[in-house]
Amino acid sequence: MNIVVLYGGRSPERLISEVSSEQVAEALTTDNVIRLNLNGIYNFGDKAIKNFSQIYKLYQEGKLSEFDIDQELEITDSVIEICKLADIVFLSTHGGIGENGKLQALLDICNINYTGNGYQSNAISLDKKLSKRLVSTVGIKVPYEYMDENEFVFPLVIKPNDSGSSIGVRIIKTKEEIQRYDLKNYNVEEYINGREFSIGVIGEKILEPIEIVIENGFYDYQKKYTPGIVKEICPANISEDLNKRLKKSAKTVHDLMGFEVYSRTDFIVDANDKIYFIETNSIPGMTPTSLLPKEAEVDGIGFSNLCRRVIELSIEKYQ
Repeated sequence: MNIVVLYGGRSPERLISEVSSEQVAEALTTDNVIRLNLNGIYNFGDKAIKNFSQIYKLYQEGKLSEFDIDQELEITDSVIEICKLADIVFLSTHGGIGENGKLQALLDICNINYTGNGYQSNAISLDKKLSKRLVSTVGIKVPYEYMDENEFVFPLVIKPNDSGSSIGVRIIKTKEEIQRYDLKNYNVEEYINGREFSIGVIGEKILEPIEIVIENGFYDYQKKYTPGIVKEICPANISEDLNKRLKKSAKTVHDLMGFEVYSRTDFIVDANDKIYFIETNSIPGMTPTSLLPKEAEVDGIGFSNLCRRVIELSIEKYQ
């Protein structure tokens, strides 16, 4: 199979995206795989490119060079032209257009097949405010969203509305501390003290919950992507009842968002075993420290098979 693995771009999460793409490309060893940076400008030399085999040969020979980065464009024409020649594009994009639905919509317009969920479900899930309100309509608890600073109860949480990987998320403990931030750029929520869990869904298969145990602070960007800082327990050491309720909640969110291929949803469970939805991810990370591959492995799905399953389910969208 001829596969382009897309990564990078202008998103703050581009470095995570790059690492994910490397892992995916290494896993697909039996395929013809090319990794491309979304806003890279690629030089074909003086060759007239007619098929993927020509591009792949240049790539193997180190002659498909990314000679520049276009800081103005989200995706370059040369990347689109190469993607048109592939059987499928594996999206290892995180944040920005790679996860807000715009890239998926563009690929749809260009009749380019890609992995993962469609543009609409990506757009809804990355919008933290919208997704939280949607989830609250199906009986799943969500943290209270403060609309007026006069009702603030500390500690509380602020988070950007459209970022992943916990970028920009802060636990604010005092009134003085919150004054440092322009709250027009953040959602302000109540702080839920409890245990944090994440549950992946691949097609109709719900993976075992993984618990993230943090000794100090919260599960921020640094802790997510620095090996050894947090303890991840999978399967989580929880009651059968809580296990079932977490899985049911994850599948409910998956279906509600309209996800067709895969997702990973995060919850906090308080001291009374009440489950609170935190956020859902339409393109889960595939780095060595990412949660979805760890959950899949517990279910007997190795990393290579996980990547292939994502491709298989994605191809089914187009049949």
